[in-house]
Amino acid sequence: MTTVIGAGLAGSLLALELAERGHRVTLIDTGATTSNATALSYGLLSGRAARAWQRLQRRHGDLGLGRRWLQLGRAGLPLPAWQVTPGRWAHGSAAALARAGVQRLQQQLSGPAALQPWLATGPVVLACGAGCRTLAPQLDARLRVSWAGVLELDPETTRPWLGWRASLAQLPERFARLALERRAAHLQHEDWVVDAGLVPCGDRLLAGQISLIRPDLQAGAPPDAAVMEQRLRTALAARWPPLAAAPGRYRQTPVSFCSDGAPLASPLGADLWVLAGFSGAFAQVPAAARCLADQLAAN
Repeated sequence: MTTVIGAGLAGSLLALELAERGHRVTLIDTGATTSNATALSYGLLSGRAARAWQRLQRRHGDLGLGRRWLQLGRAGLPLPAWQVTPGRWAHGSAAALARAGVQRLQQQLSGPAALQPWLATGPVVLACGAGCRTLAPQLDARLRVSWAGVLELDPETTRPWLGWRASLAQLPERFARLALERRAAHLQHEDWVVDAGLVPCGDRLLAGQISLIRPDLQAGAPPDAAVMEQRLRTALAARWPPLAAAPGRYRQTPVSFCSDGAPLASPLGADLWVLAGFSGAFAQVPAAARCLADQLAAN
């Protein structure tokens, strides 16, 4: 039996790949952390990345992929793009995992000793994002954690202020978060950036992404939500003034990334593997999960 720890995007797609290769798979949902990271993502994809999702949907049914119009920067023309909507992904992936015969358990795991009962039954893959280092302190120092936050808005409430912009995905031309991630290993003090995006996502409108990174390898205590929300709203208001006071809910979660941009999809030792550290999870995870499943099948 192969055990995958973490029932977010990475763990779920890996479980599906393993089941297709004849593995008996147990998928452990360790709590809300990885699920929140998936739920707070924009899920936007280029055409090339979308093709991987189209192949997944041909095999597993609807996983949330759909068309979306996207504007980069303030003056760019809208472009056709793709989006995996987190709500549809959650529903579709749960159904696909059930059809594939993947056993799903809810269990809190704390510390390396918690892995031993599962290692006794076969290979274990850590796919729980920011929670991986708690279970495997020996993980590569490239794997780090940011606190990511977004503002959830009600499209119906916001549409009178924003007009047609409420139905168009709008992103900065470059994400400042990526540059901050590259500097993570050299930080002496915590640092943060805001990427001013506005993206329809099912029945929600996700406004902005604020990312805070600390010098430590562990996530640490959550940053002050009120301070983070105010920083986020101030940056958003520079582009969309009504968002300074728009009613909404601020949500934040720890997210894993790798400081060199290359995610971890590799062995950690005998029967222990890791799949984590994605800077663009919806684009990167399908290929990484497929490659890691091939490695596990070859062992």
